Amino acid sequence: MDGEDPRTLVRSAAVWALGTFRRNLLAFVALAAVVTAVQFLQQISLRPLNDVVDQCADPQTGGQQAACASELATRALTSGALTLVFAIVTVIVTVGVIRAALRSTQGREPGFDALLDGHNLGRYLGFQLLYAMMAGLGILLCVIPGLLVIFFFQLGPYFVLDRGMRIGEAFAASARLIRQNLPAAFLMTVVNALVLLLGGLVYGILTLVTLPLATLFTAYLYRRFNDDPVIG
Repeated sequence: MDGEDPRTLVRSAAVWALGTFRRNLLAFVALAAVVTAVQFLQQISLRPLNDVVDQCADPQTGGQQAACASELATRALTSGALTLVFAIVTVIVTVGVIRAALRSTQGREPGFDALLDGHNLGRYLGFQLLYAMMAGLGILLCVIPGLLVIFFFQLGPYFVLDRGMRIGEAFAASARLIRQNLPAAFLMTVVNALVLLLGGLVYGILTLVTLPLATLFTAYLYRRFNDDPVIG
């Protein structure tokens, strides 16, 4: 990627991602639909907690206060466990979209079988869990450390799935690649943040489009940052 203008590179990535998504619309929408369905179920699982919060917004007696406190504690524990489970399932099913995007950069046909491919899945899940914990801790500490974690290690999952790297190797490789391509990587992060934020609208339905586009966009830049060819 030596000497290439970052804005031109990002523009090329966006054009390629859009064109590839259009050519493989059904495959990518099907893979994204699995992720959307899991996220929708997660939202449903939180409704009992929200209902209790609404009902206990203004308890009138001591007995009501005690009952609400007990019910809130029970529902919060259950909802917390369900949220964790659904978060892990979301990470797992998202692997199908990433694999399909990586295959597309090699000129290979993306398909639903990308979701069923278990190759390097354990390392991918381990990386994502550690990545999430580091980012969450960084956000709690002072926000900026968490944002730096998100920024520098965002390509780690691609290294794990594409090259079978160990977790530590993927963290190091991602940080190195982002550092070597800071301007384009910053633009990539901004574009992805905007696209994924858009995906959260309309009850998350737009994720069917925004998730594949963001993943294709990132996969293209991952290849180009590594000086790998992109076919198609």
